Amino acid sequence: MRHGQARVLDTRQLQSSLKTEADAYLMLEDLRWGGAPSACPKCGVEGRCYFLNPSNGVSRKTRTGSVSERRVWKCGACRRQFSVLTDTIFHGTKISIRTWLLVIFEFVSSKNSVSAWEISRKYEITNESAWHMLHRIREAMKREPVAGLLKGEIQADETYIGG
Repeated sequence: MRHGQARVLDTRQLQSSLKTEADAYLMLEDLRWGGAPSACPKCGVEGRCYFLNPSNGVSRKTRTGSVSERRVWKCGACRRQFSVLTDTIFHGTKISIRTWLLVIFEFVSSKNSVSAWEISRKYEITNESAWHMLHRIREAMKREPVAGLLKGEIQADETYIGG
């Protein structure tokens, strides 16, 4: 799927395309950057970012010794490392990105929203984490560029107006 190209998926197709955490990072990079970052999110210099390739091609060891599948990029100008999570609602999360993407898909595709209890049961996270995730998603939908998509004339299949 190329950047900006829409494709209709259902939950099973999304789960099968996101088998591992590495798949989730690749999908998020494709959605955010179209594959690779064009500019550094820290200094804004374009064309100087490169991928820090892990030795096995998929996972890497962090400084604490744990294994991570997070893909890391480095800016050639400011020498700072960053990932697709930098400056997003995912920044600093301990919940897997695969879970985040599945919850976002379920949130935006459900007719009557979803409850934190439902998310916590389905994805085996705490209710507090599910509640926090849903609030982060709602706050992100208020900001640009998503908020700009909901301005002007909007066509909806079903609507209910009234008390």
